[in-house]
Amino acid sequence: MRFNILCGLAFLVSAVAANPILHPRQNFNTSQPFHLKTSGAANPEHNDLYVIAYHTGAGFNDAVLTRDASGASEAILNGTHVQFLLGTDFPWGFNMGSAINYAGWEFVQINAGYGTEDFSIDVGSLKWNGNGFGGWAVCDWWHNAPQLFWLVDYYHPSLPESCSKVDLRTEYVKS
Repeated sequence: MRFNILCGLAFLVSAVAANPILHPRQNFNTSQPFHLKTSGAANPEHNDLYVIAYHTGAGFNDAVLTRDASGASEAILNGTHVQFLLGTDFPWGFNMGSAINYAGWEFVQINAGYGTEDFSIDVGSLKWNGNGFGGWAVCDWWHNAPQLFWLVDYYHPSLPESCSKVDLRTEYVKS
């Protein structure tokens, strides 16, 4: 008898653990949509650029930048996740690359899913409260478009001439 009860409980626990928690689409959009726009760069070519998703594979995009405001990817702040509205039934989140290569800056991606957490908007600027966050950088990189990176503060990065430190400002989308 005890064996049957234990087997039943084990089955119930495993069924609950295996069942994914679904987040309905209607709860996804919790803030006013905005574009992310660069400012404050020493190189004027890296100012007034908008973040867009550059497709790199199924469910994966690099965060690149364009001057075309009409093509900018709309984003929202969903709790502490920055998520992009790319016209699908599932979210696309800002993913901050791991600070594991000692380079001083890391990739920023816009991938399927909720993405990295701990973002906030402080006086119109996007901040990340992740360990070692030292700001944002734009580099002329390999997609024939400027690309967005995050700076790893504790490595005191020395950026190449093709890069600029920038601020990411929120520009709210007019309804």
